[in-house]
Amino acid sequence: MADLTNEILAAAKLRASDIDGWIGTSTESRDQAEEARLTSLLGLVAPPDRCLALPHPGHHLAHACAAFYTSGLDEAVALVMDSYGSKVNGGRERETAFTFRAGAKPETLYRVIRDSDRVAGFARDGHVWTPPDLSGVGEIYRVVTLALGFREAGTTYDDAGKTMGLASYGKRLSSDNLFYELAADGQLRFDRAADSLVNLGVAVRDGSELRLVPRPPRAPFEQFHFDLAAQLQEEFEEAVLHVTRHVLALSGSRSLVLSGGSFLNSILNTRILRETEIDRLFVFPAATDDGNAPGAALYAYHELAGWPVEVAPALRHVYLGPPRVTGVDLAAVAQQWGLEFRKHPGSGEIAASAAAAIARGEIIGWFQDRAEFGPRALGARSILCHPGIPGMKDRLNARVKFREKFRPFAGAVLAERADKWFDMPAAESPFMLMVCPAIEEQRGLVSEIVHVDGTCRLQTVAEDVPGPFRALIEAFEAETGLPLVLNTSFNLRGMPIVERPEEAMDCLYGSRLDRLFIGDIEVFPPDLTRLRPERVHAVKDSVGLPAARDLKAKTILPEWQRLLDLADGTRTMRDIAGELGEDVDELVDLTLDLRRHGVVRWAGVSQATPPEFPWPQYTPDSTAD
Repeated sequence: MADLTNEILAAAKLRASDIDGWIGTSTESRDQAEEARLTSLLGLVAPPDRCLALPHPGHHLAHACAAFYTSGLDEAVALVMDSYGSKVNGGRERETAFTFRAGAKPETLYRVIRDSDRVAGFARDGHVWTPPDLSGVGEIYRVVTLALGFREAGTTYDDAGKTMGLASYGKRLSSDNLFYELAADGQLRFDRAADSLVNLGVAVRDGSELRLVPRPPRAPFEQFHFDLAAQLQEEFEEAVLHVTRHVLALSGSRSLVLSGGSFLNSILNTRILRETEIDRLFVFPAATDDGNAPGAALYAYHELAGWPVEVAPALRHVYLGPPRVTGVDLAAVAQQWGLEFRKHPGSGEIAASAAAAIARGEIIGWFQDRAEFGPRALGARSILCHPGIPGMKDRLNARVKFREKFRPFAGAVLAERADKWFDMPAAESPFMLMVCPAIEEQRGLVSEIVHVDGTCRLQTVAEDVPGPFRALIEAFEAETGLPLVLNTSFNLRGMPIVERPEEAMDCLYGSRLDRLFIGDIEVFPPDLTRLRPERVHAVKDSVGLPAARDLKAKTILPEWQRLLDLADGTRTMRDIAGELGEDVDELVDLTLDLRRHGVVRWAGVSQATPPEFPWPQYTPDSTAD
């Protein structure tokens, strides 16, 4: 944390002594004293006499402050829903609402505390466990997501976005609610949740706990999985709407701001816009816990420092990462990676060249200076392609992203054209936090971004958004007549979004990307058929799936073995294809997947190392691994 903090300070040409106040936030602080000690984690950076503290409990307050103080509103009710908030008297925050008014301190309007501070969905002995007393909107969604098999390899980080995408393929298992029950005064009950998991066969009772029985990695999806996701998604939407209507009635406000991981569910956000009595809505783009650092800082700025602050304009973009292109010799980086490139004279030219490549049917990597803050790719770290060429989505999923076939892709559209292509509940969706039906007569023209239910997760790109992304879409419209492109995050399955130029170059060696546009240079991919695969011998015969860092009780798949026997670092892919009598392109695709798993590497080629995090998420006690 200290290294990252120093890097961010250096990018802003600041030193630690230039900072007037430091503040931290965590779900694990139990009282005010622990809240005050959080900044001791930054003891090498933060001077003790400048450290501040949120009032305990601070986690949901930080979420709410992030949403309100970036909304541009003068008053609003802030609703926070996530899996886990701060510890409070042996329990945890579950759902919380605050009222905000410019110039006044936020006030708690509604708060539900879970009875215990235990965590649902943690790894032990090779299984995922959960207590039987499930409760909370976010916790239920998380546990069912884990039961569907959606988690990042080697962790219990649930991948809830996959559940939302899967739900469109199914229908409810039961007309009765299985997980959430709506009660009076905006309350929710969850009495049936544990029994439902057991009755559905995705959990078993084991002593005082539930052991999840998730869909195995790489196992095919059955109709049951689609229907379970649909059941959960529909119940979840109704439960959140129930609480939302209640807090709006309590507050009397018609302005709503939202944060917490539940509000990354863009289908839900669209329903809130359409089905509640509100005039204004703002969803903080980094709605999960990544948004709590700025939330804490905004609280300190507005409420602790005593500085007079007027209502700030609404957040218009989130290109807030450290500079990664400015001052970097990108040509030298490409040369170090053995890649050919072309330099363009300016941002307009690079945008036009990228648009032309997309119009030709190519899939491109798009890397601009400062990365997006939050989980969405919004035109700084994106993979882009044509939204209307049939088969593009499947090609992108299979040969570039290595994702499941059911997962949809988003569209990035010029803001002033959006209502001609989509049924918009609001004028803009700048942070890709709404799902809108595509207008029926337009769907065939943009089939690759239209989900099975006729909707699209949407990003509107306004004229005032910095950087060349809008210029790219404008150039693509001039080429094709379409004012939008398919936009997905610049990463491969199981990897974080690229952050540094080296990681973007690595993706050219690890996927079927057709080319990379980074800063003002256009980088061409290597001839993968002439590369020499080399088995990573340190892994031997134990390889975790779907990622190599999980090395427990997994073996090399039989279909890999013939290729691996010849992957000695001396034979090219063409050589191996000739010896095996196989199609070289099919073997390259297999090798790319093996490289992603960490089983092979390209001899003589660098490979970017993804970040490793020392602590797993949600470790409730010393027995969890």
